[in-house]
Amino acid sequence: DEVVGFIRGNFDPDARQREFRSCVWRVTVAGDQQGRGVGRFAVLALADEARSRGFDQLSAVWEPGDDGPDRFFRGVGFEVVDETQYGECFGVLKLG
Repeated sequence: DEVVGFIRGNFDPDARQREFRSCVWRVTVAGDQQGRGVGRFAVLALADEARSRGFDQLSAVWEPGDDGPDRFFRGVGFEVVDETQYGECFGVLKLG
Protein backbone atom coordinates (compact mmCIF):
# COMPACT_ATOMS: atom_id res chain seq x y z
CA ASP A 1 0.00 0.00 0.00
CA GLU A 2 3.04 2.25 0.07
CA VAL A 3 5.21 3.29 -2.86
CA VAL A 4 8.82 2.48 -1.97
CA GLY A 5 10.45 2.88 -5.37
CA PHE A 6 10.03 3.36 -9.07
CA ILE A 7 11.85 2.65 -12.29
CA ARG A 8 11.79 4.57 -15.52
CA GLY A 9 12.88 2.93 -18.74
CA ASN A 10 12.83 3.56 -22.45
CA PHE A 11 12.04 1.30 -25.40
CA ASP A 12 12.69 2.75 -28.84
CA PRO A 13 13.77 0.21 -31.45
CA ASP A 14 14.42 3.06 -33.92
CA ALA A 15 16.82 5.06 -31.70
CA ARG A 16 20.02 5.90 -33.58
CA GLN A 17 22.20 4.95 -30.64
CA ARG A 18 21.83 1.30 -29.65
CA GLU A 19 22.28 2.09 -25.96
CA PHE A 20 19.02 4.08 -25.97
CA ARG A 21 16.87 1.44 -27.66
CA SER A 22 16.20 -0.49 -24.46
CA CYS A 23 17.47 1.19 -21.32
CA VAL A 24 17.04 2.08 -17.68
CA TRP A 25 16.63 5.84 -17.27
CA ARG A 26 16.24 5.93 -13.50
CA VAL A 27 15.84 3.65 -10.50
CA THR A 28 14.79 5.24 -7.22
CA VAL A 29 14.20 3.38 -3.96
CA ALA A 30 13.30 4.98 -0.62
CA GLY A 31 16.33 5.13 1.65
CA ASP A 32 14.84 2.95 4.35
CA GLN A 33 13.90 0.30 1.75
CA GLN A 34 17.28 0.03 0.04
CA GLY A 35 19.00 -3.32 0.30
CA ARG A 36 15.70 -5.23 0.42
CA GLY A 37 15.48 -6.22 -3.26
CA VAL A 38 13.13 -3.46 -4.44
CA GLY A 39 15.57 -2.06 -7.01
CA ARG A 40 16.57 -5.53 -8.21
CA PHE A 41 12.90 -6.45 -8.62
CA ALA A 42 12.24 -3.27 -10.63
CA VAL A 43 15.23 -3.73 -12.94
CA LEU A 44 14.45 -7.40 -13.57
CA ALA A 45 10.80 -6.52 -14.29
CA LEU A 46 11.98 -3.91 -16.81
CA ALA A 47 14.32 -6.53 -18.31
CA ASP A 48 11.35 -8.92 -18.67
CA GLU A 49 9.40 -6.19 -20.45
CA ALA A 50 12.36 -5.52 -22.77
CA ARG A 51 12.62 -9.23 -23.56
CA SER A 52 8.88 -9.44 -24.28
CA ARG A 53 9.32 -6.57 -26.76
CA GLY A 54 12.05 -8.47 -28.61
CA PHE A 55 15.15 -6.74 -27.22
CA ASP A 56 18.26 -8.78 -26.48
CA GLN A 57 19.76 -6.38 -23.94
CA LEU A 58 18.94 -3.67 -21.44
CA SER A 59 21.45 -0.86 -20.98
CA ALA A 60 22.18 1.70 -18.29
CA VAL A 61 24.58 4.59 -17.74
CA TRP A 62 25.80 5.48 -14.26
CA GLU A 63 28.48 7.35 -12.35
CA PRO A 64 31.38 5.15 -11.27
CA GLY A 65 32.65 5.14 -7.70
CA ASP A 66 31.84 3.84 -4.25
CA ASP A 67 29.12 6.43 -3.59
CA GLY A 68 27.19 5.68 -6.80
CA PRO A 69 25.10 2.79 -8.05
CA ASP A 70 28.02 0.83 -9.52
CA ARG A 71 27.77 -2.06 -7.04
CA PHE A 72 24.00 -2.23 -7.52
CA PHE A 73 24.07 -2.43 -11.33
CA ARG A 74 26.92 -4.96 -11.36
CA GLY A 75 25.11 -7.00 -8.70
CA VAL A 76 21.99 -7.18 -10.86
CA GLY A 77 24.12 -8.50 -13.73
CA PHE A 78 25.11 -5.48 -15.81
CA GLU A 79 28.56 -5.65 -17.37
CA VAL A 80 30.43 -2.45 -18.14
CA VAL A 81 31.15 -2.50 -21.86
CA ASP A 82 32.21 1.09 -22.45
CA GLU A 83 32.62 4.54 -20.95
CA THR A 84 30.75 7.66 -22.03
CA GLN A 85 32.58 10.79 -23.10
CA TYR A 86 31.88 12.12 -19.57
CA GLY A 87 33.54 9.17 -17.83
CA GLU A 88 30.32 7.39 -16.88
CA CYS A 89 29.96 3.62 -17.00
CA PHE A 90 27.93 2.21 -19.87
CA GLY A 91 26.62 -1.19 -18.86
CA VAL A 92 24.61 -3.90 -20.55
CA LEU A 93 22.41 -6.64 -19.12
CA LYS A 94 22.13 -9.42 -21.70
CA LEU A 95 18.65 -10.84 -21.98
CA GLY A 96 19.43 -14.10 -23.78
